[in-house]
Amino acid sequence: MIPVSKWCVVTDTPVPALAGLASHADLGGLHVYHRGPAETQLPPEAPFLFDVATLGLLAPGTPTAAPCTLHVAPDAVTARTSPLNENPVYYATNRIKGRFAYFTDLMVAPLVLPALGLPVTPTDLPGPDHATPLAGVARLRHGTVVRTRYRRGHWLTETADEPDPLGGFHSPHRNDPAAAGEAQLDALTAEISRIDALRPAGTGYATLLSGGIDSGTVTHLAATAGLDVTPYSVATPWGDELDDAAELCGELGIGLEAVHLTEDDIVASLPEAVRWLGVTDPEVVEVALTATTVQRLGAVPAERVLLTGYGSDLINAGLYRPFDAREELIDQVLGAVDRTRRSNELSNRMPLAYGTVVHHPFWSWPVMRVALETAPECKVREGREKYHLRTAMGRRVAEPIAWRKKIAVHHGGGLQDGVARRLQRDTGTTDRGAVYRAVFAELVSLASRGELEPADPVAVLDRAVARVRGR
Repeated sequence: MIPVSKWCVVTDTPVPALAGLASHADLGGLHVYHRGPAETQLPPEAPFLFDVATLGLLAPGTPTAAPCTLHVAPDAVTARTSPLNENPVYYATNRIKGRFAYFTDLMVAPLVLPALGLPVTPTDLPGPDHATPLAGVARLRHGTVVRTRYRRGHWLTETADEPDPLGGFHSPHRNDPAAAGEAQLDALTAEISRIDALRPAGTGYATLLSGGIDSGTVTHLAATAGLDVTPYSVATPWGDELDDAAELCGELGIGLEAVHLTEDDIVASLPEAVRWLGVTDPEVVEVALTATTVQRLGAVPAERVLLTGYGSDLINAGLYRPFDAREELIDQVLGAVDRTRRSNELSNRMPLAYGTVVHHPFWSWPVMRVALETAPECKVREGREKYHLRTAMGRRVAEPIAWRKKIAVHHGGGLQDGVARRLQRDTGTTDRGAVYRAVFAELVSLASRGELEPADPVAVLDRAVARVRGR
């Protein structure tokens, strides 16, 4: 199945290249291009209010829980980003010509920038935290309200930053591992119940189950809550955790679906990982490869809502280094969360394009708050990470399941090393970042011609490899 990206563009300039790709509203001062979920149409009159996470329309003036929105009136556009900034809003401006655009998908930029009078230039140069791999395109910061409005013949932009909630967690107060673990399980249970309450009765669920504590916790809580959940466990040429996953499923009395991915399957997913992330950082791209491959190959039925354990490593972990000060471990966790607000790892762009639904229960604010309130000595103790979560889960599952050491196939270890060896063999360089930047450049070239999704990812990767070899 070829995905179809969903996005919204709001600009003061007509973009003819988008006209055949999306619904279009000409408001006089502003132009709106919208490609949302099936059967979503722009209303006949402004204002419009978009939920950036779903690209659906919300009723203007009504209370909404959507953390990230675009509000469009004939003479103003207001972008609000969430404190976690999972789903980005991008911004480009040509101040000399007085043109600007807000958009929710980086890959529409090659069609938007020429209309603004700006070049389309992939860049390898480091930039500020909100920079992107395209020169002249920035991602709006987390927890920001940006308003551009027409006044006295000019478009004027005002920005207001909301307080960063991470600033309140430098002195965590949960000091008992068992109590902290139980509190986090309570928050996770509530989040899974919240997700289920929003779905039709009888919805089926899936999890990506490894042998680790994160996906195991989500799977256990979903199953014991009575959800119709099927775990899927991924095996690669570089390792698997099928036996460990099956052990938990045996305790729960549910079946396990094994997903066998080849090296070629995983490497062929690199273009889509780069495309949906909009970043080229090797660590971020490679962490996303398992989920991207599972989605690309349709390994999990589209009608099942996918629950993952992603995000737990960020909020619950901490390297076990006895010489680290407590403050350094706290900063380590807060720094990891902060970086993820700019990585797009937990965004909804890929599921939207494939018409699937994915939730990351650990990356919900109530669960994160409990984790960030937990002292690092509860998380890292006796040489084990996530000590608090294992302690709480140890009351619910057998000791080997709660306390085994994780050998994750979606992050680090075998998969990352295997991909690195494959790319070195194909390109003759150990610089994986160069490969991912070349992939991004190829995707930009396709997007400039109106192909916003890679119909042939293998061809994209082959051309990227040729770029790198020809340097």
